[in-house]
Amino acid sequence: MKGLVKMEIENMSPVLLQFYLKNDTISQSDFAELNNYMKKETRLKKVCDLSKVKCRASDGRYYIYINRQQIIAPTYPQLLDKLTDFYFGPDTLSLKDILADWMIWRRDTTKVKNKTLKDNLLLWNSLYRDTEIVMKPISQLTTKDFTIFFRILTKNGTLTRKKFNDGKSILNSMFAYAIEVDIAESNPIVSVNFRSFNYRPENHTIKTYSLDERKVLLDYMKDMDDIYSLAIQFNFRIVARIGELKALRWDDIEGNNIRIQRQIIEEQTMNDDLTFNPRDYRVVEYAKGHTSDGFRDMPLTPQAKAILEKVKALNLSGEYIFMVDKTPLMTETYNRHLIKYCETLNIKYKSSHKLRFCVASALYAEGVPATKIQKLLGHSTLAMTLHYLRDVTPENDCYDSMVQVLDC
Repeated sequence: MKGLVKMEIENMSPVLLQFYLKNDTISQSDFAELNNYMKKETRLKKVCDLSKVKCRASDGRYYIYINRQQIIAPTYPQLLDKLTDFYFGPDTLSLKDILADWMIWRRDTTKVKNKTLKDNLLLWNSLYRDTEIVMKPISQLTTKDFTIFFRILTKNGTLTRKKFNDGKSILNSMFAYAIEVDIAESNPIVSVNFRSFNYRPENHTIKTYSLDERKVLLDYMKDMDDIYSLAIQFNFRIVARIGELKALRWDDIEGNNIRIQRQIIEEQTMNDDLTFNPRDYRVVEYAKGHTSDGFRDMPLTPQAKAILEKVKALNLSGEYIFMVDKTPLMTETYNRHLIKYCETLNIKYKSSHKLRFCVASALYAEGVPATKIQKLLGHSTLAMTLHYLRDVTPENDCYDSMVQVLDC
């Protein structure tokens, strides 16, 4: 029995050891197979009482009853094979069981972004984790099961159609994986009548910072001289994306303009245990959407220039204009600073991306043509720009404008 650890022998059932033991020795060829069955036996002991296995005297076959169902095999190792299929085979796997394998499959075989993987995992936890539908064997799931589940999920309009569809996409992708690896034969979700569910109305109104809120924030930060507050002040005077702002270099400045020609992308790679590594950044020499429209010159106002002078005193030799300890700004930290300022001033926080909405809308309110704003934003289509243009002026100003224009 050379090579077998004493503890492994003690944990092994005598019947398994006896099957491979010949003349008090185990052949080299049998040892690997025995080791494999030892692992199966150990795994099965967690879900099955193997002490109930019997050997039939009439023909020497081994059997056990599981929920009144007899499972029988010519040998004990073959019985272990059948029990492994019974408890852990493809027909027993649930959506919860394949979650990790599906995530890794997407990461390794598709072009999915790590941010999408993280968002999918958060949505899974929000909608599906520990629900009956994801713990039932995939082979037993039917269209009726999902119809009932989705109706409960959308009861009283608790979900918007978008969030529901995002969650449904996760399940559709999991079934695509299950079909590919022969766990499922088809996807029962495709036959569900989704028009029968009750969705919460979408709120298409995009709340942005008003001109008054912008002024209050800028007045509050005007005497601050840390990099993050200066970056926020600067971004309230241009219309750059946060990734573009972080990637700006001193040599991008030419006279009264600053050139937008790269962006910094933050990434968190996913590990096999579905945890995510700390954020890292990557510099790419292209604009969002990979279109030439993203490369553009941004005019610098006198106040924007004044902010850059303050930054120079803190970071003249840095590779990028806005850096802390020789590291580009992190979006999450940038947002934390903005949240803190908003809370202090009793202003409802809107994401850093809403600074772009605010500046674009302010320019539009002052009569700058939408086509010019399109170029400043770096949009490839005017329709995309119009999505950004929100009225940030008070309602009474709108009323006065209507009277002036329509009642003249």
